[in-house]
Amino acid sequence: MREDLKVLLERLGVNYILGGYQTHPCSYMNHDKGQTCSGEVRMGPEEDELEIELQMMYDTPPEGLKPLEQLMYFVGKKHSDGQWEIKTLKIKNESKVDAISGWQQKACRLYRECTKKMMAEEMPDFDALVKEFFKEDSKFGGSTGQGGGKAPKIKPAKLLDMKRGGGGF
Repeated sequence: MREDLKVLLERLGVNYILGGYQTHPCSYMNHDKGQTCSGEVRMGPEEDELEIELQMMYDTPPEGLKPLEQLMYFVGKKHSDGQWEIKTLKIKNESKVDAISGWQQKACRLYRECTKKMMAEEMPDFDALVKEFFKEDSKFGGSTGQGGGKAPKIKPAKLLDMKRGGGGF
């Protein structure tokens, strides 16, 4: 998935072009649960790299969790032709690069859905959203394309048979 920076940023819910060192932060705090979710899109100083991060902070962490948990982290890089591409993706410290078809688009959708929930003053259920966006759509790695079946049999002699009208299969 290579695309213009504007398109990539729109996929992430950022409606303007970030310059060097600029960020687009988003957060929501649930005081009752002592839980804060924050997300940020950061442009690198040379304007050739984007970092996207989503994390959860707990006042009193649930058993087995640290006070700060990185939920997702991914990086977009600019190619020499000016197009951008997501190169890495970690969800809860596990690489998801090529783990499922369309992983780059799904990462952007997941991040955007989490930030939409935060802006609506709702805590995103990250695990449920991961299951929704990163499920396998079919037995072929999540692809949704049509197709299959056998290729038609073409007889080479029929392709250029000019005596009979030519070009008939």
